[in-house]
Amino acid sequence: MATKKNREIPDFAKKAIVIFNEIMSKKREVMECVNRANKGELSMLHYLSLTNTPSLPSELSTELNSSAARVSAMLGSLEKKGLIKRDIDKSNRRNILVTITDDGHKIAKTEITEIEQALAHVFIKMGETDTADYLKLFGKFLLILHDYMNENT
Repeated sequence: MATKKNREIPDFAKKAIVIFNEIMSKKREVMECVNRANKGELSMLHYLSLTNTPSLPSELSTELNSSAARVSAMLGSLEKKGLIKRDIDKSNRRNILVTITDDGHKIAKTEITEIEQALAHVFIKMGETDTADYLKLFGKFLLILHDYMNENT
């Protein structure tokens, strides 16, 4: 990612970067778990479970914002586990259709429920006001970061 030329960083932002990095490094295992859930097999199972219709690998790649190679690897892994099946599209034999199995639906439901329970626990501990403030600020953080990344690519 390209950056804007030698922009001076205010002291408060430098301190915030240090604190942010400390928080992220101390809780790395939690963040890795969140990232796996958002980009990996669980995310694919969740998508297939929600749509509950056969999908093309290219559609999965677009929906999950993952490369074709990454999607192919996930499909192979999920198929070995019996959580999805791949069939030739009868209307266009050049296409492969991906369908979630009953076991895949069960795993997706169980995993999503566990994630929702964990988030609910955190939000309950934080309380209604802190949760609302956090979500507002986190949304703003991501929007600003997204805009910055788009400006500098």
